[in-house]
Amino acid sequence: MNWSAPIISIILAQFLFCASITFAQKNCNYTIQSTDLNIDGSEFQPGDTLCLAAGTRSYLYLKDVIGTAEHPVVILNQGKVIIDTDHYFGIKLSGCRYVVISGNNSSSDQYGIQVKRVGNGAGITIDDLSSDVEIAYVEISNTAIGGIYAKTDPDCTFAATRENFTLYNLKIHHCYLHDILDEGMYIGSSKYTGQHLNDCDTTVLPHLLNGVRIYNNIVDRTGWDGIQVSSSSTDCKIYNNLILNDSYRATPNQMSGIIIGGGSNCDCYNNSIYDGKGDGIDIFGFGTMRIFNNLIVRAGNNYFPGDLNYPRHAIFVGNAPDSAIANLRITYNTIIKPKTNGIRYFNRFTQSNLFANNIIAEPLSFEAYGNQSYINHQLEQTLYTQQNNLMASIAETVGFLDSNDDNYDLKPNSLAVNQAAALGANDIAFDILQRGRPFHEQSDQGAYECQDPYANINTCIIDGKQLFVYPNPVKESLFFQMTKQDDSDVIVLVFDLSGMLVLRESLWVKKGEETELKLPPDLFKNGMYFLYLYTKSGTYVSKFSYLR
Repeated sequence: MNWSAPIISIILAQFLFCASITFAQKNCNYTIQSTDLNIDGSEFQPGDTLCLAAGTRSYLYLKDVIGTAEHPVVILNQGKVIIDTDHYFGIKLSGCRYVVISGNNSSSDQYGIQVKRVGNGAGITIDDLSSDVEIAYVEISNTAIGGIYAKTDPDCTFAATRENFTLYNLKIHHCYLHDILDEGMYIGSSKYTGQHLNDCDTTVLPHLLNGVRIYNNIVDRTGWDGIQVSSSSTDCKIYNNLILNDSYRATPNQMSGIIIGGGSNCDCYNNSIYDGKGDGIDIFGFGTMRIFNNLIVRAGNNYFPGDLNYPRHAIFVGNAPDSAIANLRITYNTIIKPKTNGIRYFNRFTQSNLFANNIIAEPLSFEAYGNQSYINHQLEQTLYTQQNNLMASIAETVGFLDSNDDNYDLKPNSLAVNQAAALGANDIAFDILQRGRPFHEQSDQGAYECQDPYANINTCIIDGKQLFVYPNPVKESLFFQMTKQDDSDVIVLVFDLSGMLVLRESLWVKKGEETELKLPPDLFKNGMYFLYLYTKSGTYVSKFSYLR
């Protein structure tokens, strides 16, 4: 990793070193020993905190653990908890409601609960009519099927059919899933239009999900889809996830970074998707959905490379399985080097679509398909609005900070700066790093909003700039010197690893002289930060540690 390219570092650090500790170091009402595999919830009360003793266990089966919305049952690690098993699940929730499982009750490990191997099944299953479940800070790897399953398949009792059950308020966040044989996450039934039950020879509708939040997860090396969400009809959001190397098994109809399946109506935003064999984002849902601020890089390039008979797209929109009407707001995405199309819209049941303010750069099918390789659809003009998309046959011409290092933030002289169309009620007030937009009077195209206060189409970054920052780590004051800098006002911005602005200052800096920047202790916590210095002659970036 080249730390001089800050934005990709921020993206990775946001997931790998997140400092948000929701349940850190809480006291325990009960301790569950590593030999206690089957946990009966009748022993516990709403609001109890259960701690899993450190050590290795073969599985954890939680049955009928019931909290309340105000007082959930919280299950935490006590030291490092490892599950290594040939069982058909690592952790199973059966008949549970209002339960939180979190692996961040430790100061030394980001993922204090680690499902390291499941020889015959999934990492975590949320089923048997479980609802209102939160999973956080758990690492899952080397599973024989999926990483996390969240659904109850209907049977001949009909308890889990659509008219009898809904899974509410599912949250999965700050988890790390990798080396998964099938889907990283399988959320909701993919058989939205009906599932036949052989035992009673009838077809039923599987249950819906209401209130899904999947965010701040890392999903790496999945054989099938990275994240699949189906039958999630209300209040669904998929955001801030990092997805790498999806679909390595190249199984047809199981190939995407994120798939919004049948019966789902989900907003999908601020996700970064790299180097999958599948499409970046597949959409088969219904209704109005917003797909924005996503970074999708090299979607499908590893799937039969160079053979256009096997298309893969950054964003693919297909028909809903029940032919329900969809209307998409696909805006402010940055798409780099997709195998075939940047956006392939193939939905015959649609209306009022918007394709605006996207950057689509260097589709590999450009030589064969020309402009159709950017946005490909057969919609009548009355069914869509297409405006202010930046389409570039060579990515480097856009003006990214460093595309060779996968840094797709914008230089101040980028062709995308200040070029986005105003979208009114469809506009977005932040970028992929949660920085406000517009930074100037007009927003930038693509997922990133350039933060250089001098940015306009006529400014440029001078090559060969250097920034010296010391001491490192910093305790009270940071000192810096810049080369190739005349006496001038300098705008100073400091971001934490989640991309949030911590400090903004305006300083007068003399050429070649040491400049002091005081770091107020009420604003800074121990950790890593990025320093941005914006001058009329260019942008300077450095990384530093703060240690009180």
